Amino acid sequence: MTRDEHAPFLENIPAYAIGALDADETAALASHLEGCASCRTELAEYRALGESLLTALPPRQPPAALRKRLQSRLLGAQKTKRLTFNWSFSQLATGIALVVLLAMSFYSITQMRSLQLEQARLNRQIRTGQTVMSMLSYPATERLAINSESVVGSLLLDRERNIVALIVWNMPQLDETKTYQIWLINPQDERVSAGIFRPEDDRVYTTYIVFPEQSVTDFVGVGVTIEPAGGSDQPTGERVFKVDF
Repeated sequence: MTRDEHAPFLENIPAYAIGALDADETAALASHLEGCASCRTELAEYRALGESLLTALPPRQPPAALRKRLQSRLLGAQKTKRLTFNWSFSQLATGIALVVLLAMSFYSITQMRSLQLEQARLNRQIRTGQTVMSMLSYPATERLAINSESVVGSLLLDRERNIVALIVWNMPQLDETKTYQIWLINPQDERVSAGIFRPEDDRVYTTYIVFPEQSVTDFVGVGVTIEPAGGSDQPTGERVFKVDF
């Protein structure tokens, strides 16, 4: 191999000695070194030079072409690093913005859902109050007293329009695993579920309207028991009160 053919490898040996070549050039020079004794000698000299720097010997200047190439690579690496940082910061800012947007959307949905539930509750209260007022003003409505050890109130019975309304004061609050369940009682002493309810925290009385699927004249009384959340097919818990028609 001529001197000119050796030249590219000789220029890379100083950088190779300090590990400054890229992967392709490193592989090419390593392959060349396996069959070139003169280049191996050159590499040994540069490695010896590097070790001698520890003893403060004057450093050996690399070729001007190699120096220029190394400088251009260092500048390119700095630019790449700066661009990478800018890209990462942009990605981070975008991610933060998305998280904030999602949080705000979730909060808005939660607030909207809460308002919808509150509006539905108020609408139920209004409809229930209107029904009770109409029953009280109707001459045929029967008013029966509710008296038990824990609660008092009234049961309104409209046989003609097939409506039963409960107005009960001081219903004890229940935990989330329990609920109150209303039963219509027929002449055979069988119980038919008429719904479940829970007292509202902001009211001292509880009102519940029953619209029986059968005629209310088929029944002889109404009872309320404490049941598991979701209700039961038949009474299983403590009886709160019973009213006979």
